[in-house]
Amino acid sequence: MSKRLSVALAILGLACFLAPHPQPASAASAVTNRPKLVVAIVIDQFRADYLVRFKPEFAEGGFNLLLGGAYFVNCRYNYATTATGPGHATLFTGTYANIHGIIGNEWYDRSARRVVNCVEDPQAKPVPPEPSAKVAHYGASPRRLLGSTIGDELRLASDFQSKVVTVALKDRAAILPGGHTANAAFWYDSGAGGFVSSDYYMSSLPAWVVQFNQDSPVRDYCGKSWQALPETPGAAGQVFSAPAADQPCPGDRYLAWLDGTPFMNDVELKFALQAIKNEHLGEDDVTDLLVVGLSVNDYIGHRFGPYSPQVADTTLRTDRSLAAFFTQLDQLVGLKNVWVALSADHGVAPTPAFIKEHRLGLGSIDRGAVKQAIDAALTSAYGQGNWVESVAADCIYLNEDALAKRHVSIATAEDLVAQAAMSVAGVRVAFTRTQLMKGEVPNSPLGRKVANSFMPGRAGNVFVVLEPYTMAGVPETQTNHGTPWNYDAQVPLILWGSAFEPGVYAGPCEPIDLVATLAAAMRLAQPSGTQGRPLTSAMRAH
Repeated sequence: MSKRLSVALAILGLACFLAPHPQPASAASAVTNRPKLVVAIVIDQFRADYLVRFKPEFAEGGFNLLLGGAYFVNCRYNYATTATGPGHATLFTGTYANIHGIIGNEWYDRSARRVVNCVEDPQAKPVPPEPSAKVAHYGASPRRLLGSTIGDELRLASDFQSKVVTVALKDRAAILPGGHTANAAFWYDSGAGGFVSSDYYMSSLPAWVVQFNQDSPVRDYCGKSWQALPETPGAAGQVFSAPAADQPCPGDRYLAWLDGTPFMNDVELKFALQAIKNEHLGEDDVTDLLVVGLSVNDYIGHRFGPYSPQVADTTLRTDRSLAAFFTQLDQLVGLKNVWVALSADHGVAPTPAFIKEHRLGLGSIDRGAVKQAIDAALTSAYGQGNWVESVAADCIYLNEDALAKRHVSIATAEDLVAQAAMSVAGVRVAFTRTQLMKGEVPNSPLGRKVANSFMPGRAGNVFVVLEPYTMAGVPETQTNHGTPWNYDAQVPLILWGSAFEPGVYAGPCEPIDLVATLAAAMRLAQPSGTQGRPLTSAMRAH
């Protein structure tokens, strides 16, 4: 080799070493392929079968638009506490209550010796500072949520240039999805007929929110009744409810009536559109996140049950409301620049009357039956005493101080309580804290669901699971959720937008897969506790 050639090759090699290494196409295009705006819609108490049962009556542009995306028809929560707080926390952290800590809408706090709400925060204050009497007395924040959400990871990755805004009727449905770093969370004060927030996010409401509340779109429904749409199956156009004719509109009684009608979804989605416009969401190439929690579906579902004409009409009206929302979203941001995710925080059981009519199960048991059996067993074993501190949701909290004074082993007392609970007709199983702490719960589908709902320090001593189609203390024509059974656990999951391959996907998935997929599609770090897996079968290469 000549000296000149050797020098040339050496210079070329040095140039190659010093030149920046080319990045894979997928990494280089990751940011440019992100959407300008991700809109995550969570419909409270929305069963997966609603998208099938009512599809023949859906309009263009609502659910039918989203059903043209990646539609997962076999998506189920793998935990036992299927309620609003845990569901919203699970969807946006990608993990279950044993990791994110939101074990229920509320739980018994041993240090405070009272039941606490999952978003209450003594360090926070309501905004505005003089809320209506109907607003909860506590300030609210996400401080009880452990770990990060997809919104937190989006903010961290963009050096806090991405904006995260959440909207719902319920405070917990607005606060938990946004995580700890959200720019704003807004929820509805039904007493005042407007949206409020917390000083965790802001010292005062933005001017546009004040103006929205003053203009009060609830007035648009003054003089209107809630009458079924002509196409609502089984309704025959009936009037479901009407505001009192002799009350001012919007007065207190009118607002209370409106709060139980599907018109509230329109009010909330109008507010969400104003949030997009005034918070400048989706206006640049830095991806923003808007979470909308449609809460009124839950209020109506509890009152009438999933097979009622009221729920059918609410579902169709939700479809029309979303169609109008997407039309306006297209004008504001352009749907080509948007990804949409749709899911639900939980499903719901049929009403006890429906369950009994169709011989599906017991329907309901007395709310106090389990506690009475427990009190009787503890009194028989240890004498008279205040042995139970609290019964919160499915958890029994024992008075450990009283047991210690009698030199009673906590594990022994827990075993006694579990056996007493399982002696009650309608109880499937009871697991003790000792079992859960030692990993001695059966490695079965039910055992894993309970384990995923258990967090030491917040959960009680005994976790009780009722039989399928059995609820505690529910009136015959109303209903509830909060169990591990599939009617509560199965929810829709849809991903719509340029990153997702349209189709119907029947393979098993869990709602924790939602943020795992979004994070992977946007090349973000997974939220701190995420256990879900990206749904790669529906992800387009980009």
